[in-house]
Amino acid sequence: MTKKKTEGYTILEQTFVLIMTSTKSRLLISAKNIFATNGYDGLSMRALSKSSGVNLSTIYHYFEDKDQLLGELFKLVGKELGDARQGLPVRTKASEAMRDRIAFQFDHIEDVVFVLKYYLHYRAHFSLTDRGYIPDKAYLHIKEVLEIGVKTKEFGILTQEIDKKSKVIAHAINGFLLEYYPLPPNQHELDEIINDLHSFIVRGLEGGRKVMI
Repeated sequence: MTKKKTEGYTILEQTFVLIMTSTKSRLLISAKNIFATNGYDGLSMRALSKSSGVNLSTIYHYFEDKDQLLGELFKLVGKELGDARQGLPVRTKASEAMRDRIAFQFDHIEDVVFVLKYYLHYRAHFSLTDRGYIPDKAYLHIKEVLEIGVKTKEFGILTQEIDKKSKVIAHAINGFLLEYYPLPPNQHELDEIINDLHSFIVRGLEGGRKVMI
């Protein structure tokens, strides 16, 4: 709770704001887990009430229905993922930055799976482009790495290929997340997956000596 949000409030009012914020946060966390695990049909207000321990009347105080809840949660999760990616280390080599992006997706597996399933269910809400329905921002984190690799000549691809290859790479990584969630791999398995994905992707980008993406 920031000072700005409670500035000018009495102690009782500050306590009330904290309780309300905590309750809504609990609902959003529970909803994210249920939706990522069971999809749209698996999320109901009753299921959310049972999971979060918040009664139905309180849930409807915050959200008119689950579509409103999911829309708000989608924006929140997207922002949190974007903010978290800002904390990734700055690499001089694009291949190292690619490994960071792969590991990041697994470190935030529930958030990413939630976003992916949101795209799938609400596909009609997104515009169709020559690269499908997934918005450009969904693979911007990969595109940034490819742009660096092309600029430094680490990757042997054409500038006009960056968008297409970024989406293919993002789908390849996210496919593993969907396969493993909600039972993520143990550390040994995770290390192998990251190494294999990284090797496959980078070899293709370096010029396709062994694998072409």
